[in-house]
Amino acid sequence: MSAPQSEPRPERRARPQIFSTPGPAIRKPFSTPGSVSNGVRKSTRLGTPTRSAASRTGSGAGSLASIASRGSPAPGASGAPTTPRTQHPPPVPMTTRKILAAARQEQQNEAIRGNLKSVTYELQTLKEERQLEKELWEREKREFEKRLEEAGKRCDLLEADKRFLFEKQKETGEKLLKLKEETGEQKVELEKQVRRLKSENDQLKDEVRDAQEEIEGEGRSGRRLRDEFQGRITLLEQNNVALKEELEAKTKMLEEVQEKLKTKDTEVEELEVEMLKVRADAADSGTAKLLKKELSEQVNHIKTLESTNRKQNAELKTLRETNRSLELVEEEKRSLEGKVKVMDELREALSTAELRISVLQDEKNAWESYFQSEGLEFDSPQSLARALVVERVEKVGLLDKVGRLGPEVIEKENMIRELELETRSLTEELVKLKEATSQDSRARARLERQKNSALSEAEFLREQLKSYQAEENIYNKAEVDEQKNARIEELESLLEQYKAEVDELKEAVAKANVPETPSKKRSWDEKDDERLGELTRRNRQLQEDLEQLQRRDTVLNKEIDALKHRIASMEGTSTRILQLKNNPTAQEQAIKVATLNALKEENAALMAQIEGREEGVKMVPYASLVNCRSEVKAVEKVVAEREKRIMRLREIYSTKALEFREAVYSLLGYKLDFMPNGKVKATHMFGNDSHCIEFDGETGTMKVANKRFQQEIKDQFNFWLPRKTIPCMLASILLEQYEKTTRAQNM
Repeated sequence: MSAPQSEPRPERRARPQIFSTPGPAIRKPFSTPGSVSNGVRKSTRLGTPTRSAASRTGSGAGSLASIASRGSPAPGASGAPTTPRTQHPPPVPMTTRKILAAARQEQQNEAIRGNLKSVTYELQTLKEERQLEKELWEREKREFEKRLEEAGKRCDLLEADKRFLFEKQKETGEKLLKLKEETGEQKVELEKQVRRLKSENDQLKDEVRDAQEEIEGEGRSGRRLRDEFQGRITLLEQNNVALKEELEAKTKMLEEVQEKLKTKDTEVEELEVEMLKVRADAADSGTAKLLKKELSEQVNHIKTLESTNRKQNAELKTLRETNRSLELVEEEKRSLEGKVKVMDELREALSTAELRISVLQDEKNAWESYFQSEGLEFDSPQSLARALVVERVEKVGLLDKVGRLGPEVIEKENMIRELELETRSLTEELVKLKEATSQDSRARARLERQKNSALSEAEFLREQLKSYQAEENIYNKAEVDEQKNARIEELESLLEQYKAEVDELKEAVAKANVPETPSKKRSWDEKDDERLGELTRRNRQLQEDLEQLQRRDTVLNKEIDALKHRIASMEGTSTRILQLKNNPTAQEQAIKVATLNALKEENAALMAQIEGREEGVKMVPYASLVNCRSEVKAVEKVVAEREKRIMRLREIYSTKALEFREAVYSLLGYKLDFMPNGKVKATHMFGNDSHCIEFDGETGTMKVANKRFQQEIKDQFNFWLPRKTIPCMLASILLEQYEKTTRAQNM
């Protein structure tokens, strides 16, 4: 009986020191992390007075303690006994045991009371923390709801702005489509007008170029004719002077001859009178013979004078014709002098034009050097003017855009300043919140450490309580306090309940601190923001396209105004264009007018026939018949002209071909005959017609008709044909045939 009682005594002796520690230690549970160890140390110091007081209540406690201390090993020694005891202490009396049990029970009750006070204090602090956390969570919830309301208002404003911008963008798109259609139509019309004006400009340039070429050709021909006519005029003037001198001499001679004839006539009349007198007198035959002789001489002299007179009359007629031709030459000279004067004026105009061209060329070179130095490239003055107009339009557009964007920029700057102020205030608030959260986190960490220490201490006390219950069950099986155990279990369940509530509050706080996942409205807002950004970019792109189209429209309007001004200046110019009376354009216009008039008459006749026609009568209008006859005549005339032209071309071609053949024959030594089937027959000059070679251009072959001649030129064929040099072959054949002639042998 004594052996089992002596073994647990050291445990009962050491247990009051350990169990009495939590009482003072729980008084300040939120001091520092090292409060547990300090509390244990304080409990060891405070445990001895309770133990001494308990020992003083009963008699023999000190001896029992001393006996127990002597009979048991010291605390802190090895837990297992080394050797079994051989001697047992004397049994303790029953009164002392009761006193010790009562003292131990009192100590346990005091420890439990201290534990309960500490647990209630911990629960009170946990409730206060929970209340504070709940208030913080409520405040954060209200702030978060307020922010959500503000965000909702902003979303509503953004939705309204988005709807407004969408409607505005839709209206702008419709206007832009209309403007694109209008500008497209205007562009097509302007391109047509520009093409037409360009064609007219090119046509006018061609006409001016042709006129300049004609003027230059006429100037050259005029100068040549002037020189020729000046030579002819000088020669004719010399001939005219000589002819005038000769005419004067002839007229003088004619006058002298006429005077002589008059004198001779008077003499003849006198002689006839004398002859009559002589006949009447019949005086002497000798005088009659003498008179006859003189008369015959006079008659012969008169005949010679008449022949001379006829010659002089013929010469006079030729001289008069020459004088008339001289008058024509003088008139032609005057016309040529007028032409020369016109040519001088044209030369002066040409010199001024050349001077102007040189000045313009110098100016063009200066502009080109300037453009090259600046790195610019322009094909023509029109491109330079177009670029200048484009720059001006862009400048006006940019100024308009700057004036339009000025208020927007000011508004944006004000908005940026407001946002900066709001950002600064939010940053300060964020710093404050970070400081508050850091303080809260430090307090939370401190509370967490205190909670962990309290939990560890409660676990420690629970283990002590379990050991105490086990000891009570061992030593006092009959005196177990069921009410105390129930109270302890109730307190433990209450503690577990508080722990569960604290865990739930922690989870709620963690959920409140965790940022909420973006809701469906948030996703919708993000989608709307993306769509709004896309629509804004598209609106900006469309505005840029619209500005480009407006600038292009302005440039095209400027070009149209410039072209209209040029057309007006071309129409109002005072330049006269000289043309022949029967030029091709006038003839074509006359043909068109005649055809149009004939068609109008025919149409009128047909309308009259349709209006007053009768059934069963088949008639052709007279205008249609006349029109058909005129068309037939015109076609016959065209056919005759073409046949005449073809005949002339054939004659010219035959003469030119003959000249060509003779030139080839005299220069190259071959006579060429062009055959109707497209072949060419070449015959050398040192043989007969059988020594010929036929060339076929379509097939690229040649043929020799005479076999003997083929044998003669076989070596030349074999040597030159592989080298593809037909001219060398023909030259070698000609040289060989020349060496066979007698002329070469004689030389």
